[in-house]
Amino acid sequence: MGDPVLLCDLSIGSHVNLALAEAGQRPEDAAQYECTGRDALDGAILDFLKRKDNPRLKGAAISSRGWEDGGIIHLPDGNLTISRTELRELLDVQRVNLVNNFVARALAIPSLRRNERSKICGGDNAEETVIAVLGPHYGLGLAALVADGAGGWTALPGEGGHSDLPVKTDRQWAVMKSLKARHGHVSREMTVSLSGLCEVWRAIGVIDGADPQGADAQTIVNMARRGDARAQEAVSLVTDWLAGMASDVAMIMGARGGIYLTGALLDMVGDMFDAHRFCAGYLDKGALSDYVRDIPVFRTTARQMEITGLSTLF
Repeated sequence: MGDPVLLCDLSIGSHVNLALAEAGQRPEDAAQYECTGRDALDGAILDFLKRKDNPRLKGAAISSRGWEDGGIIHLPDGNLTISRTELRELLDVQRVNLVNNFVARALAIPSLRRNERSKICGGDNAEETVIAVLGPHYGLGLAALVADGAGGWTALPGEGGHSDLPVKTDRQWAVMKSLKARHGHVSREMTVSLSGLCEVWRAIGVIDGADPQGADAQTIVNMARRGDARAQEAVSLVTDWLAGMASDVAMIMGARGGIYLTGALLDMVGDMFDAHRFCAGYLDKGALSDYVRDIPVFRTTARQMEITGLSTLF
């Protein structure tokens, strides 16, 4: 191996994934370390590199929730700040890329193997000019890839998850009013994410006069698997809102290359994902239903997509 690249992903709560790869090559599975703050991150990186015989690095790329501002990323939970300047000094490299984790996931899409995605609905890839990546994760991530005309791709970040939540049915409206009474502004992310599933489940309880206490996403999914009606409705409503956003994004971006669904909530739901329900919601676009019908929708099954995407930066 020549001088490798260090790849680092901080999008999975209190853990960090680390890998080495040759420039432009897809890495092997990453090693995972606990990471509760900046000192823990530095220690994890140094320990990982020591275990790899401290190679001379070509550069480094880091993905995380949040966005770069002036060479610094502040993670949303507030316990960690990542500085490009400090990482350059720690690693003795000049090139350090800082990107949002959904931008990294988007960059991974062209590298996916055939068995790392499954088609949900839609036509063939009509024009691979724009690809959109959408996913219920810790938030509701959105990014796009635009073909550069020379066989490569340019990634575009987005904050569509914070757009206003639309409603189509009386039940959705009731959930929306419950969320608005509790939080004020209601975004799509407030219903389509790990925490969003919990919010929808709680709102259903408030509306129906049931126990309004909260539950975590994994508990709700487990209850849905056991046939609990309230949990199943919560999963169904989240599916409907995800489907509507997928076709909205398809039209807004002209994403003829396809919509790719990815994220921790979809992984958690697994084979309980209702593809028929999703497709019905995705195609419910009135006069433009035929437009979105031609655009394929895929569900990703690849592991550690952020790490794969980061490797393409070099």
